[in-house]
Amino acid sequence: MNYDSNTLTAYDNSTDIIIATSSDSRKPANTVISSTKSVVNLTSKAKQVTFSQKATGATIDPKIEQNTLLYAKSLENSTQHELNNKCSEIIYSQLETLFIAGKEEYFEDGFESNFSRGLISFVQKYGNDAIEAITCFIVYEKVSSEVASEALRWLGEINDPESYKFRLWLLERSLSCPSSRVRDGAILGLSYLNDPHAITYLEQAIEQEKITELYEDMKQVLAQLKR
Repeated sequence: MNYDSNTLTAYDNSTDIIIATSSDSRKPANTVISSTKSVVNLTSKAKQVTFSQKATGATIDPKIEQNTLLYAKSLENSTQHELNNKCSEIIYSQLETLFIAGKEEYFEDGFESNFSRGLISFVQKYGNDAIEAITCFIVYEKVSSEVASEALRWLGEINDPESYKFRLWLLERSLSCPSSRVRDGAILGLSYLNDPHAITYLEQAIEQEKITELYEDMKQVLAQLKR
């Protein structure tokens, strides 16, 4: 099956029959899927081929019908993949802008900032897709340790059930980040989240921690979670 981008008409090479939306009974077995602005509509039109053939008394060729639906479905899947990629690019770009702006702010423990408000809104809007992008920036050190630390702190306080497990995983994972500032943010985030699931990760991090202050903070959060 080929697709003519000039006429936006689908052709079946095996039969040389044009699949078109015309219901003209003078063209037997010629049924058409008209140009559509969305692939979803194209799929819907394809499903109408059989109805149109029956209405005009045309002979229904099962092979043509099947090929038409498969072709429309493949276009739909392809377009959805492109849309997903585009959406990821938009999310990544928005987050990058947020992190860059965050570098110009002064963060104070216990107080909201433009960055924290933007981060909370971002996660509540995009859910797990947002956390995936944040993970990329933090784990691969694409953002300053100060901003990454602030992000991790607030990830423990965000009210977003959909992304809860992903946020918990990122906080646990960040306990082993090279930057002490990032580890500090992860400790605070886990203390806010207050989930016993992090106990094992904290115990492992405590064994590796060389900075006394962070070591003590980890032990304090560990005791909190065990209670």
